[in-house]
Amino acid sequence: MATFSQYPYSLLRRILSTKIHGRLANLTSGESSDTNVERDLINSAVRIALSDIDFRGNIREATLTPNLMDNAYDYALPVDVKADRIIDLRPQVTEERDQYEKYDLTTPEEFDRRKRSEQGIYTILNNDLTRFLRVSADVEDKEAEVSSMEDTNWGTFAVSVTDSDVKVDEDDYIEGEGSIRFRTDTTDSTDSAIGVQNTAITAFDISEYLARGSAFVDAKLTIADTGIHQISLRLGSDSDNYYQINDSNQNDCSSFVSGWNKIRWDFANKTTTGTPVDTAIDYAALFWSRDTTDTAHLHTEDTDWGFDNLLLKRGKYYKLSYYSRYVWQDTTYALSENSTHDSHALLLQNDEVEIVMAKAAELASQYLRDFEDAKYYSGEYQKLKGEYLMRNPSQASVLTTSRYYMPSNT
Repeated sequence: MATFSQYPYSLLRRILSTKIHGRLANLTSGESSDTNVERDLINSAVRIALSDIDFRGNIREATLTPNLMDNAYDYALPVDVKADRIIDLRPQVTEERDQYEKYDLTTPEEFDRRKRSEQGIYTILNNDLTRFLRVSADVEDKEAEVSSMEDTNWGTFAVSVTDSDVKVDEDDYIEGEGSIRFRTDTTDSTDSAIGVQNTAITAFDISEYLARGSAFVDAKLTIADTGIHQISLRLGSDSDNYYQINDSNQNDCSSFVSGWNKIRWDFANKTTTGTPVDTAIDYAALFWSRDTTDTAHLHTEDTDWGFDNLLLKRGKYYKLSYYSRYVWQDTTYALSENSTHDSHALLLQNDEVEIVMAKAAELASQYLRDFEDAKYYSGEYQKLKGEYLMRNPSQASVLTTSRYYMPSNT
């Protein structure tokens, strides 16, 4: 159950006013008369304190998305994770965890080298201001290969692709010995679907994946742009009886990119056409959806579409605990990084609030050019911070790395 903070913005203002001798009004007077100065100073104090200290009050827990799986490395990282301050990955059913299951933080480069030979490591990958979680785990989940992409039974799904243009690419692939590659029919501008299908895959039982399983594929785009809306998967007993799942993002919830994309579909979002026979699934179709009304993005000249490594997985429910950078709470319990209105409250505990307010008083005294008070509150902040860290050391994982890594079997 969510807890509402005991420290509303109005109380923080009163505390700050007391510390700077009732001169709160002076923060919004003078040449600029900027009424945001006070809030900016308090926000800045919170951010500085958060960068110095992992507070108890900003520990959060979220369900890992998707479920944790073997040989599936990319996961969504909650947007409010502070830097790399992850505490733990744990199974939802805690009885399933043994004493040796732990996860160590490493660099993205080292993770990429070690992920196939070592479990129990993770990293945070940064791409501009977008961040992703990568985990190598051994959870003994269920997995089924739907079809080898070297299977010559893959053919055109729609008139936007001709059968003669569907080929096995033995040079550009992700897994196995090849991928399916095809090009768009340059004469077709009306069919919204661009993809391939296979009507003769080896029959398998899909039953245990329908409730909480996921399907994965590596999918290649020549050019990713606004003309591509989504990617779809059909699995069924024939082309009239199937399950369909659509998605408009990659596995880690990021947007499609030019080149290879890791796609995940969750069967919880499936629709059903006809009556597929769950124990005898032998039909698959993979296709992108394009906007045929957008003549500038019809992709009629694209020659480098591809699919590889179509798998079904179930995985296991895991929880991710971490330090959050969202510490302001509104009356609906929504969290944010900065205070933007007076209904916000600071979601920290009593001793943590005192540290923040010492820093706020230091910044406010600097603004007022009261350098004696600024010096005093700087020392007060350092004293309170040191005492807090002694009593409450961070629980976050420490980054570990080695310049050279030799697998244990070498």
